[in-house]
Amino acid sequence: MSASDGDGRESGKGAKHRLRALRERFKHLRKEARDKSHWAAERLLDKRICIGITGLSGAGKSTLISSLIYQLSHPDRAQLPGFAPALNGRLLGAELHPALDTGLPLFEYQRCLDALTANPPRWPESTRDLSALELHVHLQGRRLGRDYRQKVILELRDYPGEWLMDLPLLRMDFATWCRHQRDLLDGAPRAELAPELLSELNALTPETVVDSAKLDSLWQNYRQFLRDCRGERKLSYLQPGRALLDSEEYGFFPLPALSHQSQGELQSLPDNSVYKVLEARYRNYVEQQVAPFVDSHFRHLDRQLVLVDLIGTLFAGEESLEDMRKAFGHIADTFRYGSNGLLRKLWRPRIDRLVFAATKVDQVLAADHDALRQLLGQQLQQVFSGARHRGLPLYCEAIAAVRCSNESVRDGRRMLVGHAMDGRYLGFENAEIMAHLPQDGEWRHYTGGLPPQLRPPVGIGREGYMPHIRIDALLNLLLGDKV
Repeated sequence: MSASDGDGRESGKGAKHRLRALRERFKHLRKEARDKSHWAAERLLDKRICIGITGLSGAGKSTLISSLIYQLSHPDRAQLPGFAPALNGRLLGAELHPALDTGLPLFEYQRCLDALTANPPRWPESTRDLSALELHVHLQGRRLGRDYRQKVILELRDYPGEWLMDLPLLRMDFATWCRHQRDLLDGAPRAELAPELLSELNALTPETVVDSAKLDSLWQNYRQFLRDCRGERKLSYLQPGRALLDSEEYGFFPLPALSHQSQGELQSLPDNSVYKVLEARYRNYVEQQVAPFVDSHFRHLDRQLVLVDLIGTLFAGEESLEDMRKAFGHIADTFRYGSNGLLRKLWRPRIDRLVFAATKVDQVLAADHDALRQLLGQQLQQVFSGARHRGLPLYCEAIAAVRCSNESVRDGRRMLVGHAMDGRYLGFENAEIMAHLPQDGEWRHYTGGLPPQLRPPVGIGREGYMPHIRIDALLNLLLGDKV
């Protein structure tokens, strides 16, 4: 055999491999196009609805998502009189599927359900990263005298509320953010939490030559300060939000002392100055963490649900409630609002409905639920009253994803009863919820302390139902016009 014959065979094999690779690539592209066209048709026909779900710290997001899945998947066990498809017998059930097109990990529903149905039951762990799922909801309808089956795909995208607090950074450069943070740090309660740290930050001038060890120490102390703000004072508006969740060394913090320098003066500082180093870290955080999250996540959303632990915030005091309102105000402009026209549904969907829900209302008497909803509505009205938000369908509700308490009467007084996390049977009363923002001395009304944390009720799954408060009303807000 000549060398040329061997070369010819090798060339022929290479051509076959390339042809096979091209065929596989073509098959992949054809499947992708088919999937995308199917996805496009579902959006155009309102058969696919993408809902973003997040919650401010401690709002119970994992429990809420688990409850939504459970109620829709078990129509024979669910108690959803406020959700028309369930009331009319049209809800046939739902199936959980991975959200393959998102590239996101599947929400760990089974892990959450295992926690709620354990013996003794416990609360699911908090979400610390992005996840997604598809819930294929099956409905029965009747048209022209004939029954037919309908499938609506709910694409639920779950992300930590701490990430939500980072969205305003997209509209601020580092200097603007520092000045904004300075105003927060100078006021209560932040100024009282870590006076030594804040004194060090105030003493650090922008032109100071970087001392890496000192900078790292300040960053660790600032991260702990943010955690104390959340844990001790129940504050909501904390940045960078990811510093509360993971151990990544983002390494930037505000410089309150730069208030007198112009932008030109700051930009002329040497690269080894504190300002330039922190500015680079801030810019990297926004470009590498915040912007990609917004681009890959929010451009798909049709609706957004924000969960709020309003009861815990209210009993934590005036400063906590004011901080929550600031958080609402600064994130309000970040969502892309507006109606979803035919083409916009495909290319750049906008959030056409924003729902805020106060959670854990089983911590107060049923007579206070409406007052809690009114109070949340007042906070939202103050934030979204500007012209730039007109036309945005905004809703609020008060819910308990899993009801842990019942009401009882003792010595002629209504009270709540349930089990503490250690299993003890409790009976307790809380201050009556006022339907308006407390004024001056009225804050003393809430000084009795936070309601006790209760464990989930025993018997979820075995008795066949998951008790809740107004999950049906929430489903109606999120899906009622689509099903």
